[in-house]
Amino acid sequence: MRYFILYLKGMLMGAADLVPGVSGGTIALITGVYKELLDSINKFSWQEIKLIKNEGFADVWRKLNGAFLLSLFSGIISSILLLSRILEWLIINEPIGLWSFFLGLLIASILFLIKKELKYNLKSLFYLSIGCLVSYLITQLSSAPNEAPIWYIFIAGFIGISAMILPGLSGAYILFVMGVYQKILSNVRQAQDLIFSFNQEQFIQVTSILSVFILGIFIGIKVFTRLLSWLLRRFHEETFSFLIGLMIGALGKVWPWQNQPTKLSDNVPNFNTAVLPQNFDGASPEIEKALILMFLGFVLLFVVEQSKVLLKK
Repeated sequence: MRYFILYLKGMLMGAADLVPGVSGGTIALITGVYKELLDSINKFSWQEIKLIKNEGFADVWRKLNGAFLLSLFSGIISSILLLSRILEWLIINEPIGLWSFFLGLLIASILFLIKKELKYNLKSLFYLSIGCLVSYLITQLSSAPNEAPIWYIFIAGFIGISAMILPGLSGAYILFVMGVYQKILSNVRQAQDLIFSFNQEQFIQVTSILSVFILGIFIGIKVFTRLLSWLLRRFHEETFSFLIGLMIGALGKVWPWQNQPTKLSDNVPNFNTAVLPQNFDGASPEIEKALILMFLGFVLLFVVEQSKVLLKK
């Protein structure tokens, strides 16, 4: 049962990582798997894998917390493969409902972490403010062109996964800013299509792009988790204050009512402006739907928390 729950948490993380403005790290934090995830990734190394010859696969698998990693990452990968098309459709066709749901989840997450982790002193409030400022400034960055050389894809994977691990800092948004979000999402869809309609030329192109991107992810996650684990051990209070600040600074990015500026190019995403519902330029602000979905997102946190309690019994 525990590993099935971990799989579902991984699916939530994968869904969040697909949406620009939402972080899979936030989901990991509020579902109680964040620290174990960092520790397990840090244990995973070539030196440990080589011990299989002397200690056996079962012992090394247990040391690496393999069942935990397999369950969580299976959920993440399944979510990305299953939901990429759905979320892309929701972003285009139901943006208010989608962002309302994630806003409710993010607000509940912030309140939960403030109650659990934040210390009310000047030092914590200082790092909280720095986190808010950093997150806000990142959401104001302009996008790079969507065309990118292969080495740039590697860099995008390296930086993107670092952001995905940080609560409040959206890895998908970083890919958006770097101009490769649509390219990666498109190649994931093409990889799915190749299962049913194989094309050798397309296979080589998709494989080269995604393999380089995944290599960047693998190296980035090893480097960054080690740094973050060290920070949490040595500067726990300051690090959590900064992470909560990152989440607060990201609230504007998931605000449901956003007015779109004039689109300059098909390769450049719109960087919208958050407005009150009455100032929304769209057809309808859909306030009732937004409030319902915001409430559902808010309640989801407590459902997840209850699942943690049940697992301990």
